[in-house]
Formats: sequence, C-alpha cells, structure tokens
Amino acid sequence: MQIKTLEVKNISHYARGSEETPCYNATVYINGKRAIEVSNEGHGGMDRQDTYPNIEERCLVQQANEWCIKTYGKKTHKYMDNGEEKSFEIEMDLEHVCQDALYDWLDRKVLKKDLKAKFLCQEDKEVFAYKKPKGYKEEGFKSFLNENHPKAKCLNFMAFEDALKLFKEFA
Repeated sequence: MQIKTLEVKNISHYARGSEETPCYNATVYINGKRAIEVSNEGHGGMDRQDTYPNIEERCLVQQANEWCIKTYGKKTHKYMDNGEEKSFEIEMDLEHVCQDALYDWLDRKVLKKDLKAKFLCQEDKEVFAYKKPKGYKEEGFKSFLNENHPKAKCLNFMAFEDALKLFKEFA
C-alpha cells in the first residue's frame, strides 16, 4: 500500500490512568480509511499499535512508521537542565506522531474551554487571564485591555488557529 495521507482521529484520553505516559486510545486513518488502533495504558510503556481485523495489508504498522519518519523527519525537543537549556532530536515515527496529535487535541480542548470562561491575553512571553463577568461586553474588555495592557494580544479576538499557536508557545 502506498501511503498518501495519515490522520489521527477518535482520540480518547484518560487522565486518571496516566502515570508515566499518557493513557489514551486513537484511530489512525491511512488514505482516509480506518487502519490502525493506537493505545497506551499510561504505565510508562510504548504505544500498542494494532491493525484492524479487516486490513489485509501486511506490515502496515511498519510502513506507517517509515512513512512518518520520511514525512516528518526529526523533531527537536528543548528542556532545562540545572538552569541550562539543552535539546535532543527524535525521529517522528508513528508513536510520536500519535502522541503529538494527542497533545494537540488536549491543548485545543483546554483552550476552547478557557476561551468560553475567560479572556486570555498574551504579553511579553506570558499568557494571563481575566474571568468573564456575567453580562460582559467585548468592547468594554477591549477598552480595559488597551488602557491597562496596550501591548497585549487577546486570544479571544483571534482566529482559533492563531490563538492556539500563541497558547502553545507561551502557556
């Protein structure tokens, strides 16, 4: 099978089951068709990747891993070690692509919930929030923000994808 597209959908996350790794299930669609069930029990092990019973393609998981590595390449992760920023690279295999999709899904879920209840603002590499009072008016908040935080950007007044980008970068 030649893989043209790969999408991770039907994500379910179980926060209570997540210990060392995220506890989740997801479905990988290849070329628009349900192909691989991905899951992790959250106890520190690798993802389980199983093809659906109706899939007759042999070695599909291996093909998906190779396709992901070829398509996404390597990703650099940064972290702090004794006050010093360090980094490492990983190949974006199927497991890493699925976990990135999970974290993106979780970020979207949190942001949507927060945007309903709060005004989220970004200024100077920081995201801060103001709870939305009952009967609030957006214009009133815009005036307040301009007076008190003239350099701030309000995520509520942006396209969702732009707000998500700032949220991931600074939150």
